[in-house]
Amino acid sequence: MIHAGRKLGLLLGLGVVLTSASYAQERAVVPLAVDGKRIEIATTTYKPSGDGPFPTLIFHDGPSDPKALATWFTGRGWAVIFPAHRGYDVSQGICEPASALAGAERALRDLDALTPVLLAQSFVDRRRIAIGGHGRGGALAIAWSGRQPKVAQAVVNFAGGWVSEHCPSAEDINREVFRLGKDFDRPTLWLYGYKDPVYSLRHSRRNFSAFRAAGGQGAFHDFVPPDGLSGHRIDAAPELWTAALEAYLTERGLPATLPPSTAQAIDGNTLRMGGKTYRLWGIDAPELDQRCYPEGWRAGLEAARALSAMVERWPVTCAARSTDAHGRTVASCRAAGRDLGAAMVLAGMAVASAGESSDYAELEARAMQARMGMHAHACLAPREWREQRGFAN
Repeated sequence: MIHAGRKLGLLLGLGVVLTSASYAQERAVVPLAVDGKRIEIATTTYKPSGDGPFPTLIFHDGPSDPKALATWFTGRGWAVIFPAHRGYDVSQGICEPASALAGAERALRDLDALTPVLLAQSFVDRRRIAIGGHGRGGALAIAWSGRQPKVAQAVVNFAGGWVSEHCPSAEDINREVFRLGKDFDRPTLWLYGYKDPVYSLRHSRRNFSAFRAAGGQGAFHDFVPPDGLSGHRIDAAPELWTAALEAYLTERGLPATLPPSTAQAIDGNTLRMGGKTYRLWGIDAPELDQRCYPEGWRAGLEAARALSAMVERWPVTCAARSTDAHGRTVASCRAAGRDLGAAMVLAGMAVASAGESSDYAELEARAMQARMGMHAHACLAPREWREQRGFAN
């Protein structure tokens, strides 16, 4: 942390882009008539501040971390609607082509009925619509865009497919569903990850090739997920796909970037945002000029750079917990749905602050075992380093 009276020249040009995520979350139930039957679809909507109309993403089959995806889009001025679809065909015949394709057709009819209702809402800018989805929802997004090619300006498929690759007929079924999107006359975006237990990259690339051979347009991107994250859940790791998605939306003439910088990362556990200084709750990070010996590894600078990388592209939200002796707000802060304190400790760029909480002690033990960051060097704990130099803790 930076202490009172120390020169701000230690900032060393570490200014980063942050915004404060401001959105409203609303839940509703949409009654529909499909195939002569009445059904109800629950929806969760995230909207930026204001009345709109907003560019709007309709995202099918909710992502593993809806708030992370919602924060990514609302920070760029979008509204995001997550419909909770009625159950798909989960009978024992789901791997049988006729049954599986009948289930896909039923889901597409649901979208035929649901989408006009969602687009009729006053906050929706119907000239700026994106359709997206994860898993089965990704396949639906591609297929439905070909069925209704004039609705969306952009289509985004996260790790999509209709049936698991473990089904004997998976290739035939999934290719058939994706080919339904061939009549969408604009590029689509396919985002996939390595080590996906549902759809291997080889399988997904073949699906994409079949889509392209049928006349579909798009780009396929694959990413290596961070340790502990399945390739099927890359939607929860915006740091992987932000550049690709921003480029795609920009090409489509849609909002893609965050607002101008409104804050700075000061060091490894301090943020300045909206004229206010926040110290991350529950952690202690090395001072900017702290080094580790004997090799002189610059722990403080590396910690500051790590925090900068975590927040530079995404909105940050902070929940105040207390005020410290220097007048700073002590807060739990998140970026793209990620707890920044936990992430810094797990990366070995900060240690758990036992005086505040033991929440991060287990994460610190994991970082020590893996020799992450500070734990790979001969580093004093930040508190000990300050005490040796006569700085108050």
